Amino acid sequence: MIKVDRSNQAQGQKTQRGVQFLSPKHILNDRQEATITKVTTDKPDNFGNPYVVYYKFGGQKYSKGYSETSDALMTLVDLFGEDEKKWIDKKVILGKVSSEETGTRLTYAKG
Repeated sequence: MIKVDRSNQAQGQKTQRGVQFLSPKHILNDRQEATITKVTTDKPDNFGNPYVVYYKFGGQKYSKGYSETSDALMTLVDLFGEDEKKWIDKKVILGKVSSEETGTRLTYAKG
């Protein structure tokens, strides 16, 4: 079950090498459908969140997974529940929105 630390306090550990956060630059259009193919818990970030989500975009499976920010993980939990094993094969619409206040950020919706 997913337990996300939403605090903004880093826990003194460094993010492991090879951890890449999903960001707006990974979304080619304003909206892109993706399928979750795997969720692992082996690469904690600076906040202690170890979850890495693997996606298939447009039929292409990516061998590298993406860490999600705490807010993004909470959104995925809201969409699909706390049991990350049940996320496999779920479709999600990844989008991006821009504003002067927050810059460009990702959005998530059920696919």
